[in-house]
Amino acid sequence: MPAPNPHGKMRNIGPTSSHELAEIGIKSRSDLIKAGIEETARRLLFRFGGEKQISVNYLYALEGAIHDHDWRDIAPSRKQELRDFLVRLRSEIAAH
Repeated sequence: MPAPNPHGKMRNIGPTSSHELAEIGIKSRSDLIKAGIEETARRLLFRFGGEKQISVNYLYALEGAIHDHDWRDIAPSRKQELRDFLVRLRSEIAAH
């Protein structure tokens, strides 16, 4: 079992991502869990628009933060679900 992160830091989330997440109201792991990955990605894109590109690695980091484990430990099937979501999200954005 991993040691808890001090000062509310989320696993896999660095200072830049932490700042971005705080700007969209995600300041803790519980906030991230409540919002979920899809809503969080949508909020990031709404807030930062064209200046923010959501990568699959960002989604992996969020998934790892939600479950408090290293992003490299995500099951291959879940990684595929996240990649599929990113494709759908990019298609939605391109359509608008």
